[in-house]
Order: sequence, then structure tokens, then C-alpha cells
Amino acid sequence: MTLPYGDVGLMMTQNDTPAAKAAAPSVRVVRSSIRSDSHRRAVRAALPAAPLLIFLLVFLVIPIGSIVHTAVSDGEIARALPLTTQALQAWDGDDVPLSAVYMTFGQELEAAGHAGSVRPLSRRVGYELSRGANIILGAQRILSEDFDRADPQAWKAQLIKADPAWGQSGVWSIFKHYNGRYSAFYLRWATGFPVKIEADGRLSQETSYDFRSIYLRTILISLVVTGLTILIGYPVAYVIANASGRTAAVLLFFILLPFWTSLLVRTMSWIVFLQTNGVLNATLAGTGLISEPLPLLYTRLATIIAMIQIQLPFTVLPMISVMRAIPTNQVKAARNLGAGPLRAHATIFLPQAVPGIAAGGLLTFVLCLGFYLTPALVGGPSDQMVSFFIARFTNEDLNWGLASALSVILILGAGLVALPLARHVARHSSDRI
Repeated sequence: MTLPYGDVGLMMTQNDTPAAKAAAPSVRVVRSSIRSDSHRRAVRAALPAAPLLIFLLVFLVIPIGSIVHTAVSDGEIARALPLTTQALQAWDGDDVPLSAVYMTFGQELEAAGHAGSVRPLSRRVGYELSRGANIILGAQRILSEDFDRADPQAWKAQLIKADPAWGQSGVWSIFKHYNGRYSAFYLRWATGFPVKIEADGRLSQETSYDFRSIYLRTILISLVVTGLTILIGYPVAYVIANASGRTAAVLLFFILLPFWTSLLVRTMSWIVFLQTNGVLNATLAGTGLISEPLPLLYTRLATIIAMIQIQLPFTVLPMISVMRAIPTNQVKAARNLGAGPLRAHATIFLPQAVPGIAAGGLLTFVLCLGFYLTPALVGGPSDQMVSFFIARFTNEDLNWGLASALSVILILGAGLVALPLARHVARHSSDRI
């Protein structure tokens, strides 16, 4: 008897069900073996990149992590005055604390003097309180005098005698607020929020660094330099990409030549060229075009010109690599079909060169954001960028928390700009391959 096809399938399925169940462990073993083999293949494929990954971990990830940690570390007050900050948590902040808090603070300040931690404490309080460092150091000096140390009222009177600020709420509010190891104080300061207060707790009118204007200045200078390097570098890259033989080699040599010269030497050469008695002013005066030397050095113009000269190779080289991959017969075909040279270039060549332009512009813009030496040497006080202040707070003011906070904001800003553009460049470059 012949069975229908569906019945045969049903009978085979029913007959195979126990066997399939018995074979299930074997299937899982095979699948696990396949996954393990794929994992081993992936690990072996990644081994050549291990030195690079280790290098990035040691010299990029760990330093950036250290900078972020320093930017949010704020434990000077809590380390020097642990009992005082704890006692102030019950204070409502309307009036001065109880006399017992004065006594606790005085005893901890004396202990901090013996431990050598008064200087960090006074420096940290001075960041947020007008005359804060002097207030702390004055309290330390007056507590060395003789008075009734068993009476909390005597401690309070002695501190207020040192400075009337101890009879107001400002310094105590700082002690109460920063009772831990971490805070956003330096990040708030670096983003331009007002952080300085008076002895009575009001915001201080004392002028400080206008970091928001500094960020805006850094971005504007970087954008101008990037745009001008693209305008100057595009025709240069086009000529080199379409030249052949010795001509291309000579032109590429001149593009690479600045890499063999120190950045400091190149910047100093601009000082010689642009100064009052420099080459440019002497030439203009010799030709009779000017009667008085032009104030070129220590200006925004000098900063931009020097940065363009330094950044030009970084803009041109990515353009050259992309332009050389564009088939020249496409432009010729457009010309044969009746398009003019400008139209053929704008509609055929330029769209394919956009990834190179974007890569060169992105590289130049990110590097310009971190420029320090060139603006410091050829620019004026109003031309300094964020990196100048990072170096200043690190080397001169020894305010590592603020320097780290500025660095974190600069890194985040550069990342927010660079990552989307880098993905755009990578996507369009992969489409071309």
C-alpha cells in the first residue's frame, strides 16, 4: 500500500524523535567545539595587534584615566578635617556653627600643621573662597598663642580674632560641602561656572578666567586654520596626485620637508620673519610700500599663519592618498561628453576626493585644538588657546585639578567632533574600495 507523502513524513518524524533526542548532547558538543575553534582563530588573528593594544593601554588609556581621576579628586578638606566635616553635616547653614565645631576644627588644624597638610588645605580653600588661603594660615598662626583650650567659646573667640570670616558662614559651608574624596568642583570651574564665594557665602565678584571664551577662541582659531589649510592644500594635493615621475617626487619632498625640522625651530623662524625689524617688514620698507613697521608679531594673524604652515602637511597627505586612487579616465570621459574642465572636476573628481579632504581637515582640526607652543611664541595674550592654560596651571600655579579638568573637557570636545567625522570618513572610504 502506498502512503501519502505527508503520512510518510509524519511517520519518519515520529520514528526519528527518540534518536534525535539521543543525539542532542552530541550536537551541543559539536557546536561548542565550533565556537571554541572560532574563538581560538579570533585570538590568533588578534595576536599581531597585541603590541599596539598594550602600547595604547599604557600610554593612552591609563594616562587619560589618571587625568580623569585627578579632575574629580577633591579630598584635601576631608583628609585634613574629617571630624569637622562630619560635625558640620548637622549644621543648617543659616548662622555660624556651634562653639564645639570651632574647637574640633582648631584641634584638627593643629594636627594638620604637624602632619604638613595645612598648605594643601589652604590652597584648596583659596580656590573657592576669597582670601581663603590667608584665612586658613592666619588661623593656624593665632592658634599657637596661649588661651583656654578646654573652653569651646575660647576657640571660637580666638578664630574670629584671627579673621572676621570665621564669624560668617562662607568658610564653614565649604567645609560642609566637600566632605568626601571626589567632587565636580574642578569640572564646574573649568566649564565656566562661578565657583568663588565671599566670606558671607555670596558669590564673589572677583574676576577669574573666562574659560568659555577661551574654548570659543580655541575652536574659532582651529576652524580658521583648518579651512585655510584645506583651501591652500587642495590644489597642491591635486597637482602632486596628478603629476608623475620626478615632478611628483620633488613636490612631495617639499611637503614632507617640515617633518624633518623641529617645531620650535619652525616657530622661531616665524618670529624672525614677522618681528618689527624682521624680514617681511624690512622688505616692505625697502620697496617703499610702508613707512613704519607693521605690528605683525604677537597677533592673531601671526598665530594663524604659523599654524597653517605647520599643519599643511597633515592636511595635504590624506588628500594625496585619496586623489591618487581616483581614476583619471572618469574626468576625461566627462570632458568628452561635453563638460567643461571646472564642471568635470566639480561633479566627477571633487565628490570622490571628499573623504581625503574630510580626513585631512579632521586631522588638522583635532591637532589645532591642542596647539600650545606656536600661539605661546607668536601670539598675544588674547590669542592663547586652552593648552596654554593647561600648561600654566600644571607648571606655574600647580593647580593640577583644574589643569586635568580642562584636559578632560578638551578631550571630550575633540572626541565629540572627531568620532562622527571619523566614522563618516571611514564609511565613505570603505564604499570606494
